[in-house]
Amino acid sequence: MKSSKKLKYQGGPSEILESIQFQDYEIKSLKHGNTGNILYRFPSKAHDWENCWTMDLQTAKSGVIKYKQRFSNNNNESEDSRIKTVVNKNTK
Repeated sequence: MKSSKKLKYQGGPSEILESIQFQDYEIKSLKHGNTGNILYRFPSKAHDWENCWTMDLQTAKSGVIKYKQRFSNNNNESEDSRIKTVVNKNTK
């Protein structure tokens, strides 16, 4: 019977790097322990605005821009409709 080799884990712990502020949104970044790649966390439209990780900072920034556009439009529309409702109630 062959003796089995004992494998030792070669990866290290991930290192949390300084966050990046982009358009009043904090993009978190870390250095992956196994691969050494730098990863950026951003809201992803493809995953219903859940936070995802990418190796490309430009992708993270464009995700933040889309997120801001999506939710700033919703806020403006809801405020406009609320104002119209108040105005209509007051005119009656």
